[in-house]
Amino acid sequence: MTDTERSAREQSLIGLLAAGHTDASAARALGVSPRSVSSMVRSLMDRVGADNRFQLGLALGAREQPAAGAPGGADPAPPRVPGPDEAPAR
Repeated sequence: MTDTERSAREQSLIGLLAAGHTDASAARALGVSPRSVSSMVRSLMDRVGADNRFQLGLALGAREQPAAGAPGGADPAPPRVPGPDEAPAR
């Protein structure tokens, strides 16, 4: 499922839930009932084949993360720079 296959409301819901909102607080933010939020979550779960919310989060997160080396993808972490109170490594 790509972003174009999700409605604006689903995108907003995903963002709210990823930020730690409960169904009730996400419902208030979206101006819908908690039952509507539950229905949207169930619909998303059905569409990605997830059996629970954890699997849904993994599936959506995996789809949001470009592969390493791809444009916009994750690259290896830069080398660590010592802080002002640390002696440089020799």
